[in-house]
Order: sequence, then structure tokens, then C-alpha cells
Amino acid sequence: MVDLPSTLEATVPNHLDDETGVASAVAFIALTIPITIVLNLAASLAAVSAVGSDAGATLIFLAGSIATELSFLLVGIGYVSFRSSFQVPIHVPDRDTVPPLVGGLGMGFATAFLSLVSTDTVLPSVELSPGFMEYTNLAAPAGVGLVIAALLSLALIGPVEEFFFRGVIQQRLRASFSAKTAIGAAALVFALFHVYPVLLLSPPMAAVAHMTLYYSLMGGIFGWVFERTGTFVAPALVHGIFNAVVFVVPLLT
Repeated sequence: MVDLPSTLEATVPNHLDDETGVASAVAFIALTIPITIVLNLAASLAAVSAVGSDAGATLIFLAGSIATELSFLLVGIGYVSFRSSFQVPIHVPDRDTVPPLVGGLGMGFATAFLSLVSTDTVLPSVELSPGFMEYTNLAAPAGVGLVIAALLSLALIGPVEEFFFRGVIQQRLRASFSAKTAIGAAALVFALFHVYPVLLLSPPMAAVAHMTLYYSLMGGIFGWVFERTGTFVAPALVHGIFNAVVFVVPLLT
């Protein structure tokens, strides 16, 4: 069993100012993004084809989500395998990680609340239609599908996306840039992968700008938790719990 380091500092150097380090990081992002997008689309199309286009919205949502997450996992594991010296920091959060965990959840819910408020009050003035929930596809599951989606968030979506976006991408960027730059850049990549599928629906630019800002902020929050705790398990918990709550709330109203 591989002994994974417990801190970011133990895994990669804090900051490389040389041009080679920066160029290598840029090349990493330039290659990783298109490869992952292609795999995302291929996996999603394969999943939808497997369940059939006449399947219910919940089944299509779940199949597409699982396929997409597996493509993230494939790329992440592929990079870690290719770079034998690169290890994703993983350890069980202790009491010292509780403040970042609680703070991350609090900031996440505050961001989501402000996002919904802006949808209801500000964005209608620029004719955002359909609404944010429809564009994000979060409204697809219903009934028992919401419970399944919540469990999927805890068991797969949170862990896999944080492994990929924070454990692999942010940590790789952290080797060449400052913490703020790495968090910000990884957050933008996180936003890109949540927004580009919506672009296929030809949404108004207001919707694109709104979603980009929202997912960038959420990615930044998860990135901050990762940087503070030194383990991708922490943002995986925050991400998974946040998504699970978002899916379960409709059942309580």
C-alpha cells in the first residue's frame, strides 16, 4: 500500500519561480482540459445511449453523472500513474480540520443562496430563461431520484471531483504558483467543466456569466478547504454534503 503524504508541503514544493515550472504547469492544463472534455462527452453520450433517450429524466441524469465522474477519475488516475512522483494527499480529517470544513460549508450555502436570490431578482431583468436550476440540470431528479442523487453526491461526485480538481489539478498548479493562483486557476477550470455542457443549449450570455461566477466561487471555496487541510478528503466531504443537501431540500418543502 502506498504511503500517501498528509500535507501539500510534503508532496510538492510550495512555489517554483522558474520558467520551466510555469511552462510545464501551463502545458499540463492545456493538455488535460481538452482530453477530459472529450472523455466527458464520450462517456455521457455512451451512458445516455445505454439507458435510451426515452428513459426518465432521473435515470438519464444519474447515468450521465456517473459516466462523467468516471471520466474525471480516469484522467486523474492516469496522470498520477504517469507521474510516479506525484501523489494526491489523503488522510482522514482530524479536529484541526473542523473549522475549514464548517467554514467551507457555510460559505458554500451562502454562495448558493446569493446565486438563487440573484436569479430571482437581478437576472430576470436581462431575460434569463429558463432558470438557473434548469440550466444546471439540478432540477432533473425527482422523488426517490433526489435521494439517490444525494447519496451519489456523497459517495461519488464529491470524492471524484475533488480528487480531480483539487487533488490533481490544484496540487499540480501549486507546485509552480502561489496558493492563491493555484486555487483561482483550479476554480476556473472547475467552472469551465460545469458551464461548457450548458453552452450546447445556446443560453443567453447572462446565464453563462452567472454560472461561471457561481461555479468559480464554489471551486474557490473547495480549493481553500483543500489548501487549509492538506487532504482532498476535506473538500470532498464539503462538496458531497453541500450537493446532498441541495438535492434533499426539495423533499422537505
